[in-house]
Amino acid sequence: MKKVIYQVTAFSDVPSGGNPAGVVPNATGLNQKDMLSIARKMNLSETAFIIPMKNDVADYEVRFFTPTQEVDLCGHATIGSFFSLASKGIITGTDNVKIIKQKTKAGILPVELYFKDSKIDSVMMTQAKPKIVFDVTNTYELAEIMGINARDIGINGHSLIPQAVSTGLTDIMLPVKSLSALKSLNPNYTKLTEYSNNLNVIGVHAFTLETEESSSTLSCRNFAPAAGIDEESATGTSNGALGAYLVKNDVLKFEDNITIICEQGYYMSRPSKIIVRLEGSKENLTVKVGGKSVIVMEKLI
Repeated sequence: MKKVIYQVTAFSDVPSGGNPAGVVPNATGLNQKDMLSIARKMNLSETAFIIPMKNDVADYEVRFFTPTQEVDLCGHATIGSFFSLASKGIITGTDNVKIIKQKTKAGILPVELYFKDSKIDSVMMTQAKPKIVFDVTNTYELAEIMGINARDIGINGHSLIPQAVSTGLTDIMLPVKSLSALKSLNPNYTKLTEYSNNLNVIGVHAFTLETEESSSTLSCRNFAPAAGIDEESATGTSNGALGAYLVKNDVLKFEDNITIICEQGYYMSRPSKIIVRLEGSKENLTVKVGGKSVIVMEKLI
């Protein structure tokens, strides 16, 4: 059956920035094989398939596929999905915040849609409760795989080690000391795929507190070849997990809420800004991630 599909750039307000995602606004009737086939044809990092539910449990079920597999959650595809539904008038608002519940394999998660003058302005999604899954004790092995010197791992003034953190998907948070170290990352993708599969993680999210732009809090790069994505220009779940990592390791001055801006994709010619909002307490943290989006293409597939 023919389905409408959008290509959406998430975490940017210009078509040339952000992270592209596919969005099927009504995937009713498609099975898992159909969804994977469409995701392969789109050949984007993720494609989201939206199934209207309209019941007490959730408003929509959303399933996420890379070109190779289904994943539990995808931040940028979530932001792009609900921005698209609002842009097309499927979800409406005025000058308010509308909360939509999405059913994902990571749980029932609320999504906040912010409207201005009856037009969608931005979307924020609540992620799963953050979990530190394990510490990475062998930093020399990780450094070799990522193509940097082990001395470049860490943040000056803090006792940080890489940790695997999840707010729906598990990534290894890799702190590096400078922008030059971040730029110099040159992973061996074959080894990184094997490493990720052995540890049951999606990939590695590298970051530094040095930034390209003064309005940013930190600069990031994300590598997930095990999920079919060598490098990604904007990752919502990874940056949400990064925010939790920074709070739990006392890198950020946190009382009951803080908002940070993560820049990503700057070395892929797709500059992106991901907003991460952290609320609650260090022990009971709520993580929200969001930003803007642009629909760049619409077609039948």
